[in-house]
Amino acid sequence: MRRGGKMKKKGCFSWLVTIALIILLVIGGILGYAYFKVKGTADSIHSPIAGREKSDLRDKGVDVKNKDAISVALFGVDANAKRLSEGDHGRTDTILLLSINPNNKKTVMISIPRDTYSEIVGHNSREKIAHAYAYGGAKMAVNSVEKLMNVPIDYYAAINMDGMQELIDTVGGVDVVSNATFTAQGESFVKGQKVHLDGKKALVFIRSRKEEGAGDDFGRQERQQIVIQGLAHKLLSAESVTKFDGILKATSKNVITDMTFSDLTSLQSGYSKTLDNVEKYQLEGTGKIKDDGLWYFLADENKKQQISDVYKENLK
Repeated sequence: MRRGGKMKKKGCFSWLVTIALIILLVIGGILGYAYFKVKGTADSIHSPIAGREKSDLRDKGVDVKNKDAISVALFGVDANAKRLSEGDHGRTDTILLLSINPNNKKTVMISIPRDTYSEIVGHNSREKIAHAYAYGGAKMAVNSVEKLMNVPIDYYAAINMDGMQELIDTVGGVDVVSNATFTAQGESFVKGQKVHLDGKKALVFIRSRKEEGAGDDFGRQERQQIVIQGLAHKLLSAESVTKFDGILKATSKNVITDMTFSDLTSLQSGYSKTLDNVEKYQLEGTGKIKDDGLWYFLADENKKQQISDVYKENLK
């Protein structure tokens, strides 16, 4: 079965924007004391990759203060606080790449299925790309995605899925329109109908893929983007100001990134216009059970190259 392709939609939000908005709630009159709380949260989630100053595919590093076009890897990690505290990185439920260019005011987004057959850089294996984060955290995940797509990655951000649930509950849930009709874990969704999601129901919505009507990985990845957009809008709303402390608490426990507070503020101030023109792509390919008895998504190499070329063109 061949899956994937291009989707284009105006005004779409991403994982990165969600994270940036959480940290940048100083907008809208939150100043003074709150500024230091926000900066403290940004500092607490800052987790650079040891020994990695720039991508090997870059001649030189990038600087968001200069409004350079940047490439960002975004990971939604299937882990919880207890597992993380025990050294279990968790596997990635969601992998997104964003090429963000403030000069042409355009973002290119690529969704990578977690079951994509790939070289795991630093592990001497070829298996599902989702395993890279579990084996070696952000460093191995970034290097493996970079190898798979042959594109530079300048920054990363990760949030564990328990954190997504906590954030959604903190803001009082989100309203979304379902992209499919299906039932999972006792929850029913109807295509085209608006539904209010609390944190638990949101995870059912974005994780479902095998249920009848759910649309496999393609449908699930689209639902992830729908929920992220809803969360970002909720974080922008005036009522979120009253939940400021809870949002910062959830962020500090569940998000990590190698972007500094200065990077994030520059991102918000200099790159926001790129959200008016977002091109979304998913890898095309086929599913196959290999000799190890496991099912993999095998990306079509020609289509992958075409998408990578579009992505890199937006970094110029």
